[in-house]
Amino acid sequence: MHYADYKTILSPQNGMNIYRGCTHGCIYCDSRSTCYQMKHDFEDIEIKRDAVKILEEQLRRKRKPCMIGTGAMCDPYIHLQEELRITRGCLELIERYGFGLAIQTKSARILRDLDLLKAINAKTKCVVQMTLTTFDEALCRIVEPNVSTTAERFTVLETMRN
Repeated sequence: MHYADYKTILSPQNGMNIYRGCTHGCIYCDSRSTCYQMKHDFEDIEIKRDAVKILEEQLRRKRKPCMIGTGAMCDPYIHLQEELRITRGCLELIERYGFGLAIQTKSARILRDLDLLKAINAKTKCVVQMTLTTFDEALCRIVEPNVSTTAERFTVLETMRN
């Protein structure tokens, strides 16, 4: 893990990536491609320094609320979230400023932010997406070695539905 300075958190299409790299180890991951010009090992997570502060500056400058997407390049609930909680800080801002959210994750850690996801959905729209690769847990550990089990992800989706 290392920190890097960035000027923006949001892409021009409103994609939010607070990290670069991932520790999930999914064998089918496209984000490892050299086209994304990462200058470090993919498993060495690059944390965007002052991500929450930078995001707030960007959200304040938006002329009107829109959907913010996250999780396409790096899961917002990688293991570092247990300590850093940067994703929660970003969700608090998205809720405060009235933006919608589309979030992709393979982690049951998302349930820790259920209160914010519900608050965002009450104001605008919140879409939670989870990949379910296989029902075979042994195969899942090979294909996606460092993610929540398929059963855990089903529990998350059931919780979100209710």
